[in-house]
Amino acid sequence: MGSLMSSAQEGWVLDAGNTRIKLAIFRDDKVAQVLTDEAAEKHGRRALDKKQLPEQMLIAASGELTPFWNEWSKLCTRNQTDTIQLFHLNTAEGFDLDSSYESMGTLGLDRAANARAVLSEDSDSNWLIIDVGTCITTDWVESGTFTGGSIAPGIDLRLRSMYAGTANLPYPENWRELAAEGVGLHLGTNTIESLLAGAIGGANAELQQRVEAFHTEFGDFRVALTGGDAECLELRTRYPIFADSNLTWKGFHLILKDLVQKH
Repeated sequence: MGSLMSSAQEGWVLDAGNTRIKLAIFRDDKVAQVLTDEAAEKHGRRALDKKQLPEQMLIAASGELTPFWNEWSKLCTRNQTDTIQLFHLNTAEGFDLDSSYESMGTLGLDRAANARAVLSEDSDSNWLIIDVGTCITTDWVESGTFTGGSIAPGIDLRLRSMYAGTANLPYPENWRELAAEGVGLHLGTNTIESLLAGAIGGANAELQQRVEAFHTEFGDFRVALTGGDAECLELRTRYPIFADSNLTWKGFHLILKDLVQKH
């Protein structure tokens, strides 16, 4: 194949999660582009063809890699000359992250990345991290230490489970568009609106109550909000919310930089 030249100041993070494969491209330590599935593979193939690979790459694989990315990792091992520094992680063990969590080997990589990101943002504060994606995770970081949290069904999973578990309830394919239009979170006047009030409004109420419960138990803290469906919520808390849709990517990029520094 010949020498694979790196493109300057560029790093990639490939997230192989439970539902989709996503590729984040960093330039000068900032997220420049996020591609999913076929678009990510097309970008990777073009980079191979043009011999314009990034300097470093992290594959965070909690799910299965596609044949293309499996072949990519074989072609681009970090022991080869003139190729990228490639790191492949499928466990959070060994992360540069203080933790009292009992099973780091089974901790979702995205949860670890979120913790790494908020500590980079403010290591002096305690954090409650809320990630609204396929699942809704809430994680607690206290005195710089990741201590654990909770995992609940995400909004889409709630809607799909009602559809799968009943005879007559539909699955609203366009629920995100309806949510963006401002469908009420608490009072539905038809079946679709009632489903959204239950799934979105229920998740919203659940998270607001969880924030209050953490305040009662732990005192003051900062709230970090991220995840693809976080924009559907209308959280109102006594604490300022640090919202960043790229929080997980930033955490993965920091982990990549940690690994590069160690090697």
